[in-house]
Amino acid sequence: MRQELNRRLDEGEPGKKLVAWLNGLPEVQAIVAAEFGGKSIREQNLSEWKQGGYRDWQAQQEAMEIAGRLGEDAAEWTGEGRAPLTDTLAHFLVARYAVAARRIAETGGREGWRLLREMCSDIVELRKGDHSAERLQIEHERLKLETEKSEKQIREKFEELLQQPETKERLCGKRRGGLTAEGLKAIERAANLL
Repeated sequence: MRQELNRRLDEGEPGKKLVAWLNGLPEVQAIVAAEFGGKSIREQNLSEWKQGGYRDWQAQQEAMEIAGRLGEDAAEWTGEGRAPLTDTLAHFLVARYAVAARRIAETGGREGWRLLREMCSDIVELRKGDHSAERLQIEHERLKLETEKSEKQIREKFEELLQQPETKERLCGKRRGGLTAEGLKAIERAANLL
C-alpha cells in the first residue's frame, strides 16, 4: 500500500484523489478504526507523509537507481583503466550523503546540527580512504620507478663488466669455440640478478 501510494505521488496524482483512494481501502479502514478512532485520512495527513515517508522513499529510489547503474557497469569494472569497485561504491555513498544533506538542511535546529556532525564524521572517514588510496598509488608508482632504475643499473653494470678484458677472458677462456663452463655459470648468475 505504501509503495503504491508513493508511486502515485511520484506520478503527480492529486491529493484529493489519493485521500479518497486510501480511505476506500479495507486495510486502511481497519487501521484507522483500530489506531485513530475511526477518523479518516485527510489531505493534511497526506501532506505530512510527503514530508517524511515519501521523501524517504524517493531517496531510496534514487539509491536503487544508482545501485542499478552500478550493477550494469559491473562488467566494465574488470576492464583495464576502470576504477575499482570500492571506488565506485564510495561514489554511491557520496550520492546517498548528498540526499541525506538535503534532509538535514530541512531538519534545522539542534537535531539538524547533530545529524550534520554525524555525517561530517562519516565523510571524514571516506576522505581518509581517498587519501590512503592516493598514497598507495604514489607508493606503487615510486616502487615501479625504483625497480626500473635498478634493472637499468644492473644491465649497465653487466655491459660494463663485459667490456673488461679480464671478464671476457674469464667468460670465454683463452680457447676459441665459445664460452667456458665457468663463463656460462657467471652469465647465469648475472642473468638471475636481472
